[in-house]
This record gives sequence, structure tokens and C-alpha cells, in this order.
Amino acid sequence: MVVEDEATIRYILRIVLGRMGYFVLEGSNGADGLNVSQTFNGRIDLVISDVRMPKMDGPEMVRHIQAERPGIKILLISAYSTESVPPDLSKDFLAKPFLPAAIEKKVQEMLAGDPVSLGRRNWHQPKYWA
Repeated sequence: MVVEDEATIRYILRIVLGRMGYFVLEGSNGADGLNVSQTFNGRIDLVISDVRMPKMDGPEMVRHIQAERPGIKILLISAYSTESVPPDLSKDFLAKPFLPAAIEKKVQEMLAGDPVSLGRRNWHQPKYWA
């Protein structure tokens, strides 16, 4: 799932992840992302979220999602330094701007060894637009 308030970045992430074969859910802010997570009944392997967004910031949204989906993987992205990220969420962080190859590499690293996630590669299905 991609949660990002900047439409252009959300679009780029959707394209990159789609080319990798992943089904992409989207949210335009933290409250929207939380709603998508709560209404989607399937498995969500990874949340890529901006840190600073209107309505609800990324870390707050992530806390709610982690409570409802234990073990979910989280990648936070931001144009700000990791100082804006709570220490327990700073392990997987990518600074903006980034190249598509950086996202591909990070997603592959984070989902490596997860047979369910890896099995979804090349799994093409109509996208769910949040």
C-alpha cells in the first residue's frame, strides 16, 4: 500500500510497484491510508508512507495499522531527515528524492524471504484505487 499526499510521487510509486508485479492500494493521506487498510480484507505485505501528511501523519497511521495487522512491513519516505521519524520506525527509511531503482531495491530487500509476498510478483489483477 502506498500512502502519499503528493499525487506525482504516489503515481510514480504505483507504476514502479506495478511493474514489479505488485497489487497496489493507495491512500492520499494518513486518514485515507488507515481507511484503506481497514476496509481491504486481503493481506497487505508492505506499507510505503510519507512521514508528513495532512489529516494524519505517517507514523500515527502506521501505529494504527500495526495494531490491526501485526508484522506488517513499513517503509517510511520523506524529504525531511530521519530526525522526523520515531526511532522505532527509522530502520526502513528512504529519503526523497529517490530514483525508482532505489524503491525497487528497498522493496526487494524488505520482502526477501517472504514466500507469500514473493509469490505475488507477476500477479496481475485490476488495481484497487483508494
